[in-house]
Amino acid sequence: MKKLLMVGTMSVMVFGLSACGSGADSKSSESEEQTPKTEEKQVTKETDTAKQDVNSSEDTKEKTEAKQDKEEVTTEEDAPATEDTQVKEEEATTPDQKVETPKTETAKKPAATATTVAFSLSADGFKQSAVAPKTGGTVSLVYLNTTPQTADFGPLKVTVKQYKLESVTGANKKMDPYSPESYLANQDGFVVTADVIVENTTASNINYLAERIQINGGGISKGASLENFVPTAYQLTGSPSAHNMFPAKSKREGAITYMLNKQNYYTLVHLTKLVVPNPNDFAEKALPTKTTKAIDLDFRITE
Repeated sequence: MKKLLMVGTMSVMVFGLSACGSGADSKSSESEEQTPKTEEKQVTKETDTAKQDVNSSEDTKEKTEAKQDKEEVTTEEDAPATEDTQVKEEEATTPDQKVETPKTETAKKPAATATTVAFSLSADGFKQSAVAPKTGGTVSLVYLNTTPQTADFGPLKVTVKQYKLESVTGANKKMDPYSPESYLANQDGFVVTADVIVENTTASNINYLAERIQINGGGISKGASLENFVPTAYQLTGSPSAHNMFPAKSKREGAITYMLNKQNYYTLVHLTKLVVPNPNDFAEKALPTKTTKAIDLDFRITE
């Protein structure tokens, strides 16, 4: 009996152990089945996460590239606009400067003033009349000679640098009746003006009367004047104390004149000479001159 109980007990225990083993195996199998599913879920989740990351990266990259492209487009669009603005500013500035420059130069230019050239012994000044201001009427330059001629006596040289002939018509200014110039106040006539240089080449003073230089022609002669129609500044004077005293080693220049009426003029125009007297004609002590006579110079007073 006891043996049967023991066998039965052992059978029950074996059956129980089998059942437990089978349940363990079943649970183990279910656990194993559940584990892959979990791993699959994790893998799927990781895959989804990776996809999201990739998509996110691609979106970010696309957005970044789009933003850069937009910035580049904006920069390129802005650049020409800036250049155009600079060009316009330069074009706007350049014309203004070109316009202002001549205005400044124009402002600096002095206003043109009319100048009146007065009589003098210069080439241009000698062409001006010292007669017209005193006679009025019509004064015309008839003849001008600018070829110098010299009467060389040795110790003294007399040079006619230039001379001219002026006609006076209808003199209408009131003149001093006691002045020799009034000779032309009531009649038409002519005035001859000669630019003369007297040079003393010696170591001593020489007395010389330049007013004795005469116009000679047609059998008549006319003496010169040191003052008639000659401005004071251009009168021929040897020295302040005596107009006829020419200092040693000196050279004096001045104008002398001749007044002619129409009759005198038409007589003198033929073979006119200027007769220059010898300095010994006035010297207290004889000078070693080259000649004892006067020297004649050609003195044509008509065209």
